[in-house]
This record gives sequence, C-alpha cells and structure tokens, in this order.
Amino acid sequence: MHLFKFRVKTIRVKLVLLFFIFFLLPFMLFGYIWYHRSTQLIEENAIASARKSIQQANGYLNYYFGELERTTFPLIAHPLIQDFMKITTNDVYERLSLTQQIQNQIINQVLYGKKEVYGLSIISDKGMIVSNIADTLEGFGNRDMSQLEPTGQQNIKFNRIHWENGMPIMSISRRFTDAHTYEIKGLMLIDLRLNEISAFINKLGLSETGITWIANKEGEVVLHPAHNQIGKAVPEWYDENVRKKEQGSLIVNDSGGQKLIVFEHSPLTDWTLVSEVPLQELTGDLFALRNLTVIILIAVTLVSLFFIGGFALNLTNSVSNLKRLMKRTGSGDMSVRAHVPPGNHDELGELYESFNQMVEKLQRSIDEIHASELREKELTIKQRETMLKSMQAQINPHFLYNTLEVINSYAILENVMPISRMAISLASLFRYSITSGDAKISLHDEMQNVQTYLDIQKERFEHLIVDMQFSWSDLPQVQALRLILQPLVENVFRHAYEKHELYPEFIALAGERTLIGYRLVIMDKGGGMDSAVMDKLNQAFRSEEDAESQLPGNDWNEEKRWGHIGLWNVHQRLRLSFGAPYGLTILNSTDKGTSLEIHLPIIDGGNWDA
Repeated sequence: MHLFKFRVKTIRVKLVLLFFIFFLLPFMLFGYIWYHRSTQLIEENAIASARKSIQQANGYLNYYFGELERTTFPLIAHPLIQDFMKITTNDVYERLSLTQQIQNQIINQVLYGKKEVYGLSIISDKGMIVSNIADTLEGFGNRDMSQLEPTGQQNIKFNRIHWENGMPIMSISRRFTDAHTYEIKGLMLIDLRLNEISAFINKLGLSETGITWIANKEGEVVLHPAHNQIGKAVPEWYDENVRKKEQGSLIVNDSGGQKLIVFEHSPLTDWTLVSEVPLQELTGDLFALRNLTVIILIAVTLVSLFFIGGFALNLTNSVSNLKRLMKRTGSGDMSVRAHVPPGNHDELGELYESFNQMVEKLQRSIDEIHASELREKELTIKQRETMLKSMQAQINPHFLYNTLEVINSYAILENVMPISRMAISLASLFRYSITSGDAKISLHDEMQNVQTYLDIQKERFEHLIVDMQFSWSDLPQVQALRLILQPLVENVFRHAYEKHELYPEFIALAGERTLIGYRLVIMDKGGGMDSAVMDKLNQAFRSEEDAESQLPGNDWNEEKRWGHIGLWNVHQRLRLSFGAPYGLTILNSTDKGTSLEIHLPIIDGGNWDA
C-alpha cells in the first residue's frame, strides 16, 4: 500500500496513468462509438445525397410545369383566341382565317425551341379546333375528350399517358375563359414527349445503375426509363410506404440486393418522384475508406505509444534531477550546477543552462535592479526639487518685500491705488512662491495665488476677461501642489498671445468633479500650436516613463522649447506625487485658442501631507 502511494506521487507513474485513463481508454471508447456512428453517418449522407438529387429533379419538374403554365396564361386573353371561341361551324371563311393566324402567330411561336412539346391544340366549346397535330376532334383518336377537362376549381389538369407512334405522350389540359364574362369557352391541350423529360431527369440520377421514375395519384407509373413499365401499377412497397406521404426514404430488399428508395411528392402535378439506387453502390467506397482509416489509426497509435513512452521516461528523469538541484538551491546552496549532456541542444538542455545562469546571477540581479530603481527615482525627484529651488533662490525675498512696501507707501501717499494694489499682489505672489516646492496643498490655496496673478495682469490689460467657471466650495477637497497653475496660466500670456502678437483678451478656468477626481480646464482665445506638436506632447503625457527626450522642439529656439518643458515639469510633478491618471492633457489647440486639461485627486477631509 505504501509502495503504491509512493509511485502515484511520481511524475512517471502519473504520466502512465494519465496516458491510459485520458488517452488509451477514451480512444478505445471513441473508436467504438466512431465506428458505429460513422456507419450510421455514411448511410445518412447517402440518403441526404439521394434526397438532394430527387429534390433537384422534382424542383425541375415543378419549375418546368409552372413555367409552362405561366407562358400559356397570356394566350387565354389573346384577341385571336377570344375571336376563335366565338365563331361557329357556319363561319367557314372566318374560321379558316383565324385558324391560319393562330397557327402562325401563336402555336408555332409556342412550339419554337421546345422539342419536348409534341403538339398544341385549342378547342372551343362549339367544336372548333386549331392544332398542329389534328384538324378535327376525330383526329385525336381514341382519347376521351370529356375526361380531359379540369374538374372543380382547377384550371389545369395532368392527364394519363397515351401513345403516339410508339412514343409516350402526356396531355396537359387548360381551360379557356371569355375575357369579359369569365365563362369557360374552350380548352387548350399541350402534348409533351415524355422521352425528353425522362432523359433530363435521368441526367440528375444518383448513380450509374440507379433509376428515377414518376407515379401519379392513381398509383400508375407515369414516367420510367423502361417504356414497358409506363402505365403499369406501382410496386407493393410503394402502397405501404410511399403513398399519401410528402417525402421520405426507405431501404427495400429485392432480388438485386438492398436498394435505397428516396421519394418526394409534388403538390403542383400531384405526382410522386421516386429514385431507386443500389445501397452498395452509394456506401461501398465509404465503408472501405472507414475500415482503412481504422487500421491506420491503430497502427499510428501503437507507434506513437512507443516513442511517446520513451520520451516521457527521459523527460521525467531530467525533471526529477532538476527538482533535486532546485531543492538544494532553495536551501541556500548556490554552488550547485546542472550537468548538461554534450550535444543536448533541446529545451531540456536550455533549461539546465538557464538554471545554472539563474543560480549565478539571481541574487546579484535582484540587488542591482532594486538599487537602480531607487537611484532613478531619487535622481528624478532631486532634479525637480533642484530646478524649483534654483528658480526660487533667484529672488531675495526680504529685499523684495522691503522694496514693495516702500512702493506701496508712496502709492498710498500719492493716492495711486492701482500701483498699491499691484504692489500688494506682487508681494503676495513672492510670499507664496518661497514656500517648500512640492508640498501638497489644496487647490483652493493654489487658485487664490492664480487669482492674485490674474489681478496683476488685469491691471496691465484692462480689457482682459477672466472667467472662473467652478465652485470655490469644491476646491478645499482637491489635492494639488504648490505652483502648478501659475506656470500654466503664464504660458497662456507668453505663448498664446505675446508669441502671436495678440492682445490678451480672454482666459477661463473651468472645473468639475469626475469619477477619478477633479477636472480643471484652462482655455484661451490666442494662437495655438501645430497639431503634430500637440500630439507629441500628449504622447509624452500618456507615457509611463520619463519621455522628456521625446518632447518636440529639439531644433527650436530656447524660448519655444521652454514652454513645452514648463508643461512637462508640471505634469511630471503631478505624476510623481499622485501617480496615474493624474497630470496634463491638451484637449485641442487651433488658431482660435487652446484648451488644457488638468486631473487632480480629491481627498474629502483628508490629510494633504499623506
């Protein structure tokens, strides 16, 4: 019992069990089911093929007789036919004239190109007749004319077969009615050579030895390749299995062996089309192919079992050896090495070599990667801080405060209040800018600083319109960084207006809450940037890596490139502090203005230094 449990735990035993349980056993079961199912499918396919052919033949007959009915329908209202129905036996001259015209203009035209049509006759209710095969009713021989007329509501009737000069002929009769009174005035007889129709149907046959024949509703054979069978009664199996059914198939036994019988009834002609094909002829080759396939499949399985078994044994030995080496490595022994057999260049050999390289470089690679990532992040942060501190250090705050205070005092004494307001606003800007660079603050504080900056600009440009489209009550919950909005607003005046020599007339800031935070849009009506530049900037903004080298403007002057670096610095500060998806996006930029979007996080009542 313990030995059995030990073997089940090994890969080798599991492979053997899996092979027998999930391959050999299902294969045997599948082979058994497939053998019987294939036999059934072969017979079903043979029946389906036969049914398709019989439907094609029946479709041809329905189409032919339907087309014949449609082509003869206009003849009912033909003026010559209508005049012919009205004449009597006393109108000799008019009869001869109409007969000649109908013969030339109607009958010959119908017969032209239709070699299967033996004759066309038109008979009035007054005994007048025009035909290409008889001049009088007596010329129709022993046919009972009273039996030719359609009964009930039918306008067309398929009559029994009669023989003309040793040739089977079928007559189709159709009523003629008066175009005004709709009373029945005569009859049209179309005599068809069944030899021509039979020849076409046999071309659609299922096999070389199969036959197709037709029976009417009275149980008589209407059409048969053997003319001596025409007019005879149908076989016994027909009455038992075919009569009163629309379609179907069956297999019958006779002296020649089993035959596949497929039949289909036509509502148009009230005939049943029957096809007889020797079953062996349809399925013999398929059964031989099935048996050959079984033999080949068994042979391939045995050969595959031999080679797969040898390969599985080699594979399990190699995996077991690698497992032992990995256990030693996991215990801390980095001196282990896998022995690669000479000339072994397959996946196992590559796996052994990769294992050896992994043991040698694993610890060193992990340390190097961690150290490299930390250095890169620290370097990026320090670069941004150094740049900001360098800009801030250019201004001596105490000297500026004292100077601005003196200017403010003189302005008040001289009652020049615009200068006083500008001095106070400028002092507020300087005081705000010397605080710690990347300290997290609320958007409310940052927006107040921008408001101060815009107040100064409005003193410069008296016609400047500043549109604030947001709720100040939302801003305390929005997290921001110090000095991220002022560079963006300053870019509007420098690059949207001054660069294009335009008067600053409009700037708007619109904000709203979104599903991911707070969305702020800065809009102007100045000159925009090229679409290619906008696309490159947006591509850099979407990048997860430092894409400063990809910024447009490497071949531009320093002033143009500085505007792009300013946008990039703001975006990087936001991305480093808050992560994706926060940062900048240029929505549009044309000669009619630019819209710049900023996404910021929302912390309801949160800690800004978190």
